[in-house]
Amino acid sequence: MQFDRQNRVDDFADFWAPDPTDPTWVDRAEAMAAALPALLRPGRARVAALAVALFGAFLALPQAAVSAVPAEPESMNSLKERADALGEEYNGELRDMEGVIQEAELAQKRAEGTREEVEAARGQVRSLAVATYMGGGIDLSMLLFAGTEPDEVIDRAVLIDYLSTSNQEKIDHLAQALSRDETAQETAEGKLEQAEEDLQELEERRTEVQRMIADHPAQPMGGPYNITPRTEQMRALVIEEFGEGESVGGVGCYRAVGGWVVGEHPKGRACDFMLNPNGSMPSQEQVDRGWAIAEWARENAEDLEIMYVIYRQQIWDRRRGDTGWRPMADRGSVTQNHFDHVHISMW
Repeated sequence: MQFDRQNRVDDFADFWAPDPTDPTWVDRAEAMAAALPALLRPGRARVAALAVALFGAFLALPQAAVSAVPAEPESMNSLKERADALGEEYNGELRDMEGVIQEAELAQKRAEGTREEVEAARGQVRSLAVATYMGGGIDLSMLLFAGTEPDEVIDRAVLIDYLSTSNQEKIDHLAQALSRDETAQETAEGKLEQAEEDLQELEERRTEVQRMIADHPAQPMGGPYNITPRTEQMRALVIEEFGEGESVGGVGCYRAVGGWVVGEHPKGRACDFMLNPNGSMPSQEQVDRGWAIAEWARENAEDLEIMYVIYRQQIWDRRRGDTGWRPMADRGSVTQNHFDHVHISMW
């Protein structure tokens, strides 16, 4: 039994791969020094002399010339404070933008309504003008009102002329209102365009800080969820984008036991975004939400340092250079095969 369990772990050994590290200039110097004895064998005098000369020159170089000393990274606390402030500012901009959008939509609706009134009034004027003037004023009215008393014909002609004049005044008034509405619409659209530009600039600043948190060398477990800073950031961004899903199980990250394969939970480097709280197949709505979370994780994997994503018995893994999803072996239950949740692991 122990042998079988060990084989199951070995089948997914790539999940347990350690984080890659880049060699420092000191590492390279030590490697070069270790290679020198082999070069000093008989028959390799010229090669050895050249190697020794190069090695001496390498060590003689100032440290900055060998490898630029990286600047001390901004503290994680400072980055988190900046991220929180930018997040609040971003959400505030979103709320402001919603107000601007409503203002633009209202201005457009008012302008469209006024245009309709103007066109209706103009139509009435055209009809009255035809009735009054096409046939020479009273003569045409006589044709229209044949069989009536002359005084009545004159009264109706005067009424038509009055209505024409009144409608023209109404048109003039509506034209002024339309001009104001169109100006308000243009102003609102200008505000909306500026708000979109401000939001884009803020999003770029926010993304920069998010990358700095994800790239930061200090990633200790801690905080309210006992996870690393980059994992906590990923968790917050997923919830911001897709909601916490409390009614379908919420979000689980740290746990002391990581299971046979997924070993990042005990390290504070993984979260499960639940789609069903009872270990059953989720609804189609939640299945779609799961795919949205999984694809979002793939799209943001490089910026947030996401290592791999598992969903519906499939895996996408950056370490393998994946461009698509790969099927996984059947582990048994709905939960073990990740049908009821999306698993995201971090570096």
